[in-house]
Amino acid sequence: MSAATVHLTSRDTEWDAARQLGLTVGEEILDGGSAARVFRATGADGADVALKVLTADAGLVDGHDLDSFLGKLRQLNWIRAGDETLAARCLPVLHAVRGPGWAAYTTPFYESVDSAASLRLALGCGAFFDLQTKLVKDLIVYGYGQASAPAGPGFLTSALVDRIPRRWRVLREALPAEVLDADPLVVNGVPCANPRRLLAELTAGPPPWWNRLAPPRLMFPAHGDANTRNVLVGADGFRLIDPRGSTAWWDPVYDLAKTLFSLTVWDPALRLGTHTRRDGDGGWLVGFRRPAYPGYAAAACQFLDRLQAMPALAALLGDDRHWADRLLWTHALHTLAEAPCRLSDRKTRHDPAGLPITPEELALCHYLLGALLLHDLVTAEGELNAETHLALVAGALPPP
Repeated sequence: MSAATVHLTSRDTEWDAARQLGLTVGEEILDGGSAARVFRATGADGADVALKVLTADAGLVDGHDLDSFLGKLRQLNWIRAGDETLAARCLPVLHAVRGPGWAAYTTPFYESVDSAASLRLALGCGAFFDLQTKLVKDLIVYGYGQASAPAGPGFLTSALVDRIPRRWRVLREALPAEVLDADPLVVNGVPCANPRRLLAELTAGPPPWWNRLAPPRLMFPAHGDANTRNVLVGADGFRLIDPRGSTAWWDPVYDLAKTLFSLTVWDPALRLGTHTRRDGDGGWLVGFRRPAYPGYAAAACQFLDRLQAMPALAALLGDDRHWADRLLWTHALHTLAEAPCRLSDRKTRHDPAGLPITPEELALCHYLLGALLLHDLVTAEGELNAETHLALVAGALPPP
């Protein structure tokens, strides 16, 4: 976990939370991707904890807001009351407090690295996929698979599409109009339909192949945000943190797509920074400031094949014929929907050379790459090729 020294004053919400919980606050942990601030702190008993604090004015979008933050506590209660294998994998909440316009909670401090750390060491993908096999078994099979309910009509639209128009105002206030209103929007040489228009057309009269992608059933809400930074790998295995914050029945493919999205766009952008510029024809060139980690690109390209080879997953999703295609759609819509989330996270970030990475450039990168992925899926008209599709973003090079 990366950290930075922090000095709190009596005016800081974090100071109020620490005082109420009897904690001495140490370093700020900057690895997370939400609007919350996280600190390593020490209790009166000498034990270290992670203190996570969110204020009502910090979360600009749903998912990063205070309601979702408090929802994580409710969801963790559900998990503890459900499957014991999954419950043992989740770091428990030790204490929770609320104040005017803020909330905070603590978990044990778990000495660990994120689940993609091995891919950054150029050691191949073996350790990463060994972990994924265990994660799929405990989270997807024992977690999601412990109970199910019929999927109501319109689940795909409500779960994947509707959040993007809700967040549009945040994008409009931060990104250039020539990006948001362009139609076509040319990204890395590809003329793409305007994402807002495309999604409106898709949901106004869904084509048959869109309806076929829907899951036949939904499952126990085991997590909902399994990005690689929410899976912590320690000496005794792995632990899960920060579930989605909902107790609604959910689609396990949503979590699998979060992991894939971490490898292709989200985690490389946060670690390496992004570079975006106009090309000579009025389009946009976008990529990372340096080539993405080779392990990330290799794992992303193998991801679907590896999942399809897991017997436990095949048994759980055996009657869900289109789950792999739905994963690619969910991955693309995660990328687009994340653009306003990057504006909600105001933590200071730097690339490997020490240069700042701003929320605005991260939002622009996610929007452009999301538009590129979405356009590719729509023009495929249901005939998807995962390898060529993911090659659009996996291992993206810096623009020339």
